[in-house]
Amino acid sequence: MSSPTPHIGIVGAGVSGLRCAEILLNHGFQVTILEARDRIGGRICQSDKLGYRADIGPNWIHQVCRHPIVDLARETNTPLHPWNDKQNIYDSSGKLLPDDKSDRLSSLLWQFIEEAFTYSATHQNEISESDSLYDFVKSKAEEHIKEQEDVELLLQMSQMWGAYVGDQVSRQSLRFAWMEECCGGGEMFVESTWEAILGEIAGIPLEKAKVCLGEKVVNVQTSSRASEGGKVTLSTEKGETFLFDEVVMTTPLGFLKRNKGAFEPVLPQRLLDGIDAISVGHLEKVYITFPTAFWVDAPSTPLAPNLSPQERAKAEDTFPGYTNWLSPSYSDATNPSRWPAECWNLASFTPPNRHPTLIFYLYGESSAYLTTLVHRKSTEDHHNLLNSFFKPYYSLLSNYDATSPDCEPKAILSTEWQKDELSGFGSYCNFQVGVKDAAENVKAMRFGVPEQRLWFAGEHTAPFEELGTVAGAYLSGEGVALRILDGYGVNGSIN
Repeated sequence: MSSPTPHIGIVGAGVSGLRCAEILLNHGFQVTILEARDRIGGRICQSDKLGYRADIGPNWIHQVCRHPIVDLARETNTPLHPWNDKQNIYDSSGKLLPDDKSDRLSSLLWQFIEEAFTYSATHQNEISESDSLYDFVKSKAEEHIKEQEDVELLLQMSQMWGAYVGDQVSRQSLRFAWMEECCGGGEMFVESTWEAILGEIAGIPLEKAKVCLGEKVVNVQTSSRASEGGKVTLSTEKGETFLFDEVVMTTPLGFLKRNKGAFEPVLPQRLLDGIDAISVGHLEKVYITFPTAFWVDAPSTPLAPNLSPQERAKAEDTFPGYTNWLSPSYSDATNPSRWPAECWNLASFTPPNRHPTLIFYLYGESSAYLTTLVHRKSTEDHHNLLNSFFKPYYSLLSNYDATSPDCEPKAILSTEWQKDELSGFGSYCNFQVGVKDAAENVKAMRFGVPEQRLWFAGEHTAPFEELGTVAGAYLSGEGVALRILDGYGVNGSIN
């Protein structure tokens, strides 16, 4: 590496920026991170509102084979929860479907989704831009299921895909469904929080980089690599300027969409097209915690006293991990659009992470409605409005008693990412009907503008198999760092 030491500016102290910084620092580069928030972590953050600490950012790891985030979880002793294979499905009248029917239809649904991934990957150029994943599932259901009632139930169940991509299944592009295939892999839930994993990723950057919090970048002036001694100038909202040899932008895609004018000279058209073409989802969640997990029955027989905490938790994990209320017709006062509801049972975790809590996921129109409904409301109004919305659903669970204080929510926590400017008013990237060439759009963002010393990282520039995930953000930062090292003639290695 030639002297002087290259100075790399990284905009954003989320997972992608921290991972990029770690690799560059390990190879002797100078790194400064500018972060608009007053903390590191980006969308990894927590709240204590429930009476215990809970993640308001990511909860899930969607692959459980060789995987960088799984490895970090194991290194930091972060407990991961494998969900049981049980589920409760309530039909539109509020009646619980028989286990055999819900299991059969669920198996068929996942079979059709997996077939959609394969069809999308192998027939991409033949699929219309207007075709949705829902269209494919509907055609398969009508082809393979005789009873029209079951066809309708399966199509209603297919709405759960929205919780993976942050929008309605009818808006998910079939042509590029293969780019969401990571959502069909194994699923693990972080039982505690992501704090230890983030701490491990941030360790070296916090020790060796200059980390400037509260520095929102508002202007990026790049210079041609052909110009000797050229620099990239970053200007912040506070009026400060920073000069760097290279700059890596790790701001969320939604933020880029609204701040394309911050770049001088204007970004290349291929990159502008990519930023415009890829959509941003609107995934939110609502935690509802109760005095006790009233819906969980005690084991029918006493458990052996010598069981380990993990063995005891597994033996006690008898309540379905997943519950889905399909197109509810019985809650028109609060949900006239009949958006489905779904939740996961956090009372199945291993102590001390076991809590009498249900976590509901919202997406698309329902998340927009509820987030707006409670935005800037008082604590009491926030609680009452959300409780009124979700009560028709949790009141159908086992052992619910309207007169029991154990069945009255103790605390409710909801996210508002679509009200967060620095998150780009949304969650993460997805690929909606109408997109013409999502793969090339992602490649354009991933490639960046190296001829202008400008690079991009984040979940929206990740390897295709990890788009929209924390692992994708991590790998994107890693990939950009290795390309920068290569540009300076440094043989990069990954630690």
